[in-house]
Amino acid sequence: MRLVKTYVFFTACESVNSVERDNPIAQPDYVNDVRIITDKSLEKNLGIISVNESRVSGNMLKVQATLQNTKRSDRTFHYNFTWIRQDGMEQAAPANSWRTITLKGGEIRAISAVAPSPQVVDFRLSLQGK
Repeated sequence: MRLVKTYVFFTACESVNSVERDNPIAQPDYVNDVRIITDKSLEKNLGIISVNESRVSGNMLKVQATLQNTKRSDRTFHYNFTWIRQDGMEQAAPANSWRTITLKGGEIRAISAVAPSPQVVDFRLSLQGK
C-alpha cells in the first residue's frame, strides 16, 4: 500500500482580521430597529451589527449601518436607503439608488447615506444578496 501525502494551503485573502480600541471613545446614537426578514439565506450571510444616526450639515439625517459578512468567502450585497418625512410619506430620492458592496469573509464594514432633504425624519434600509 502506497501512502500519498496531500497538502492544503489556505491563503489570507479569504478573510479579514481587524483591530479596534478596547474601550471605544466614540458615542454613537444607536437606533432601536425592527428587522423584517424575507430572505433566510441573506440573513445567514449578512449580519447587521448596529445602526446609528446623526445630523449633519443643515440638519440632514445621516444613517450608518455596520454590516458583517458571516461567511468565510467574499460576498456581494446590494443596499438601498428609503427616506421618510414627518408626514409618513417617502421622500423622492435619485433613481436607481441601489448600491453594491463586496465584503471579504468575516469582514465588518459600515455603510452610510445622508437624507436628500432636511424634512426627512426616518429611514428604511433594504438589503439584497447577489
